[in-house]
Amino acid sequence: MIILTLILALGFAIVAVIFALQNTALVTVTFFGTNVDGSLALFILLSVAVGVLIGVLVMIPGSIKRSFELRSHRKQINTLEKTLDEHKSLLTEVEQPTEVDPPVEPQG
Repeated sequence: MIILTLILALGFAIVAVIFALQNTALVTVTFFGTNVDGSLALFILLSVAVGVLIGVLVMIPGSIKRSFELRSHRKQINTLEKTLDEHKSLLTEVEQPTEVDPPVEPQG
């Protein structure tokens, strides 16, 4: 799955670079009342980079949460495995045949 994601990301990056290189006209961008002149390709690549950064920042909290949940589940699995081992050892002790004294016949 990771390889597929990397391939898709690489494909998107290549398409974005090609698109940006084909659009090299000089443009003026107005952002919060500030005018900035520059290449359209520069603004496109900058927009893509900002979008990727925002996407990564949005994914971080979920990744951290899953990491904590995974750690908790691993601890729970270890505890359950120890309990299972204890029960198995108790079961083998109970199942072992014990020597039974022969019945004593009453004298008389």
